Amino acid sequence: MRLSCLLVSALLLAACGGDPRPSSSCRIPADGKVLAIGDSITRGHGADGHGYPEQLQELLRASPGRAAVQVLNMGVDGERSDGLLARIDAAIAANAPAVVLITTGGNDLLRRVDEASVRSNLGAIVQQVHMAGAWPVVFAVPKPTLSVAVGFGSDHEIYQELADGGTRVIPEVVGDVLADDALRSDTIHPNANGYARMAQAAFDALSECR
Repeated sequence: MRLSCLLVSALLLAACGGDPRPSSSCRIPADGKVLAIGDSITRGHGADGHGYPEQLQELLRASPGRAAVQVLNMGVDGERSDGLLARIDAAIAANAPAVVLITTGGNDLLRRVDEASVRSNLGAIVQQVHMAGAWPVVFAVPKPTLSVAVGFGSDHEIYQELADGGTRVIPEVVGDVLADDALRSDTIHPNANGYARMAQAAFDALSECR
């Protein structure tokens, strides 16, 4: 009976847009897992083997009490937010991470996908992570300007909306990296040094976890 009540409460919170698990409740076991999932920026396009998940792994190995934490890279080139939403549940079920690091939405914005759909997908992804008992951390993605060749603007407001709703969002890092020629491998992907900036930002976010 108690389990049924808890399940009903969780479903009601989800339906109302509420969060059944406070975003501040982050705990990583000594041998826990961090799942990095999303598009080509997660996969490490432009610096294969030296993307932000791999560099985050090195930072954790050098960190007291975190050396055994495992970082898993499940990035997919070209993926949009609907694709991530379709696979997030299975990815979490297969790996049981304590934290899920997310990069998504960039391909949607570049391809001018309806912003309402992107907003809905991002909210649903975060909700699914919470419902699985993990802590979501989202990298904010900047707005493209008139063309990719021109560059990127500030973080898209969708990500600020997520932050305002209580989701842990890492702001500005992706935009700052893509605005710096020395940190890019091409117009829309970091190089190894750019991914190092993202890895440090993710590491700093994980410092909030007990």
